[in-house]
Amino acid sequence: ESGKQQVQIGNRIYMDVPVSIVLTVVKSGPVSIGPLTADALIALPSSGRQRDRFFGQFSDPFGMFGGEQKQVTFATEALNLVALPLPAGNRPANFNGAIGQFSMAVSAGPTNVAVGDPITVHIQVSGQGTLDSLMLPDQPAWRDFKTFPPTQSLKTTDSLGLQGTKTFEQIVVPQSTNVVELPAFSFSYFDPETGSYVTRTEPPVQLAVRSAGATPSPVIAAGNTPAPPP
Repeated sequence: ESGKQQVQIGNRIYMDVPVSIVLTVVKSGPVSIGPLTADALIALPSSGRQRDRFFGQFSDPFGMFGGEQKQVTFATEALNLVALPLPAGNRPANFNGAIGQFSMAVSAGPTNVAVGDPITVHIQVSGQGTLDSLMLPDQPAWRDFKTFPPTQSLKTTDSLGLQGTKTFEQIVVPQSTNVVELPAFSFSYFDPETGSYVTRTEPPVQLAVRSAGATPSPVIAAGNTPAPPP
């Protein structure tokens, strides 16, 4: 009921209660929304003289003091729209349906591992749009890693759930000592404000991968004791 206010229509005063609902169109073409219905319990004002004398000093524009209560149903008119298809030209290969305006941050660790050790990749996508249905795109460049399905969490900052941050954590495992980096991560979305696709790319993460079972070579500090004679 945020933003509710009193409005006057003719000689009557009503309570205006705005209600916002998020709808996602799943296909292009003609779309009909509604009619939307809502039930409400209203109070019909009484007209007795005793009530008028008692409540005459109070403001009672909605007739809530006394009178009969009645259950009523309200309905809106249908709203007809046309949903446009997403542009086919210049569509990035890794676009998987994200629509809105987003920024991205990627980090990974540990970066000094053995073959078969897990590396946790943290991916944060922040902005405004279809955060609830947003999923990570495939990363073909990660072919030297075994990957596991990511976990995800969503933190919204508005009542409609359209603005906030979605965080993914994905485990990747290097399969060879030839791996020297986690390749760049890219994420593409469609910006409805500009009518174009946008690709965000984070740089590679440098890695040091050793053979399985090997341990990092210890660092030996140089001493001042002279070497014994032969």
